[in-house]
Amino acid sequence: MSVFNGGNYLPEAIESILKQTFTDFEFIIVNDGSTDASENIIKLFKDERIVYINNEKNLGLIDSLNSGLKIARGQYIARMDADDIALDNRLELQVQKFKDNPNAIVVGSDYYLLSGSKLSYIKSTNDSDYNKAVLFFSPCFCHPTVMMKNVFTEKDIFYNWDYKHAEDYKLWTDLFSLGEFLNVDKALLKYRSHETQISTKNKEAQLQISKKIRFDFCKKLNFSLSQDQFNTLNVIGNNSFIKGIDELYKIENCLLQLKSENAERKIFNQNSFDVFLHKFWADSCGNTNIGLAAYSIYTKSVLSKAKKLTIDQKCKLLTKCLLRKYRTK
Repeated sequence: MSVFNGGNYLPEAIESILKQTFTDFEFIIVNDGSTDASENIIKLFKDERIVYINNEKNLGLIDSLNSGLKIARGQYIARMDADDIALDNRLELQVQKFKDNPNAIVVGSDYYLLSGSKLSYIKSTNDSDYNKAVLFFSPCFCHPTVMMKNVFTEKDIFYNWDYKHAEDYKLWTDLFSLGEFLNVDKALLKYRSHETQISTKNKEAQLQISKKIRFDFCKKLNFSLSQDQFNTLNVIGNNSFIKGIDELYKIENCLLQLKSENAERKIFNQNSFDVFLHKFWADSCGNTNIGLAAYSIYTKSVLSKAKKLTIDQKCKLLTKCLLRKYRTK
């Protein structure tokens, strides 16, 4: 856990780790030059499992996380943010997931999104190939939910300053070939969403860095996209609002190209990959200003055949298409 002026939520975050049902851990807390009461709060906790690192000045999240990775002695490393709340059995269930799946390299989980007083359940998937395929567009884990095998010093893989604001996304692409990406199908964390988060304040920089990660990921897998298709890949990944039928057809073309490339290279299980493509195809069709035409294009595409929507899911997609017709941006 890295902390920078996190006093408002810090006591609850620390307590949620110290009261875990799995008790055999070290809790590395890096105080990254905080100027509020964070240090005093950390020192109030008298628990021999706490390993305290104090940065005399603010070094930034990446250096702070890497300093923790370099001294961590455990077989596994769990990430935790100073404003989130781990459920009591988080570590126990993630360690068990690794024991049941020895080829796993990262294990995330479902989680609760905590926005003010509103709590929403966010579901993840336990399909490793699906999770890895998501990296074409975005990070495939909610960062503070994950537990990872401690391979960082051995493999010389750490959070990278060249990818500041998207360092977790880059990390998943670095760990891609080292094992399976799985999730515990229970919510193990309350993830707090608020305006002071780094991901909120640096959204534009994050989008630009994500473009480079996507390009490098395609290159790593030898997926051959034209420049126009790669531009469309970024439209999908950035969740850009789609204006016009031509742009939606470009998205279909890009996704079909990914499908063709994977059929040739067999990097991902094809069924898992088709379900992944369907998800981003349906999301794209529901994020346009062309109304019923978007729903019609969705149904006629081969991409829609990978997953049969329920009546409720069809109604939701149709409603999105109708409502967003009147959005201007």
